[in-house]
Amino acid sequence: TVHRTRLLRNLSPVATFLAIAPILPTADTERMQSHYELLGFVVHVHQGGYATATRDDIKLHFHLTAGHDPAHGGAVYISVDDADALHAEWQAAGVGALHDLWDPGFGVWESAHTDPDGNVIRFGSPVREDACP
Repeated sequence: TVHRTRLLRNLSPVATFLAIAPILPTADTERMQSHYELLGFVVHVHQGGYATATRDDIKLHFHLTAGHDPAHGGAVYISVDDADALHAEWQAAGVGALHDLWDPGFGVWESAHTDPDGNVIRFGSPVREDACP
């Protein structure tokens, strides 16, 4: 990119991004922990109203927000290798609000889940010929 080329010419150090971990609001860390464990995450509740949820190489962070209104939740998009399999897993686990799989028209087969705090977890994988109805 232009930015990286400019920095390299100046011989300035260039940092490489390694991961991203969105910070989502929660009104109840115990409820969040139970819910995200149902989604297959390993959840650690830390001091100060902070928690982390990890599944494979994906990390989500949560911040206890007193009086949080679920109408103002956050959102993340997670790329997965098989959206059909994840959808079936979460459906079987009875996670609650889970949209049907759809093709939004740009080569991704995806779905979305809304957690009890109003955070939307969208996930998708590349469209497969046999996946679309």
